Amino acid sequence: MGKRGLGCAGMLALLAASPGLAQTSNKTAPVVVSHFHLNVTSVDAHKRFWVDTLGGTASKLYGLDVVQFPDIYIFLRQHPPTGPTRGTAFDHIGLAVPDVPALTTKVVAAGYKLTTGREPAPGQEAAAATGTQAPYGRFSYLLGPDGAKVELVTAAGPNAPPIAYHHIHFINKQYVEMQQWYTRVFDATLRPGQTDFFIGADLPGVGYSLNFFRWEGDQAVTHATTAGRVMDRAGFDVRNLEDFCKRLEAKGVTLTVPYRRRPEFGNLGTAVITDPWGTVIELTEGLAGR
Repeated sequence: MGKRGLGCAGMLALLAASPGLAQTSNKTAPVVVSHFHLNVTSVDAHKRFWVDTLGGTASKLYGLDVVQFPDIYIFLRQHPPTGPTRGTAFDHIGLAVPDVPALTTKVVAAGYKLTTGREPAPGQEAAAATGTQAPYGRFSYLLGPDGAKVELVTAAGPNAPPIAYHHIHFINKQYVEMQQWYTRVFDATLRPGQTDFFIGADLPGVGYSLNFFRWEGDQAVTHATTAGRVMDRAGFDVRNLEDFCKRLEAKGVTLTVPYRRRPEFGNLGTAVITDPWGTVIELTEGLAGR
């Protein structure tokens, strides 16, 4: 991502970095981002990053290792990933914190790497941070174990929690087409402020939710599926999921895994779809009692 894209897009993200806009705290929204599934080389190593360093809470859900932040769960599956988030259209998870410089300093002191809006290819140096990102400014990008990428943005509202989920960020030369697909699938709306490198989609009843950047590097780039990667899939919790899946099929969206009830997970309703760029999306109904 070029410097222009980094600075402007980061500022766009900051415009809505308010805890009042976040997520599953809105119990009535028809669709919310609810969880992420990670394949990890070491659960303990990821707990040191997500819990000890970033401030999440380790627990168990359905007998599985999870890290909880306000509004989301991160499931940790001990299974060596086939690669980092880089190389897929899923670029990073955005988390909102009151003091980005303070937490970024803590993360770097713990030995984790700073990166940029689009981290360099393996073995290459990242470009120097500029503008609002430097030094440890209003937002920062970090790499955790196995190349799991996180953005910290400034929570602008009063009485913000120490850390909370904020957004998903995709990167794709077909960034407009990707936004249109997610808008159609999740009945989202176009966010004002579209540029020639950035576009957003907001989930109904939630607000600021999904960001899409244009890939400004090699225009021949293609994306690998997220399946098997450190960020294996993103999870959306949907009200009336069975009916929602029928409407998806009517829209021409193929269910990778059809709707079903999962008795091993408290009879949770689930389904899976995959976007045209290989991002695997798990749909649930009633995750954690929503």
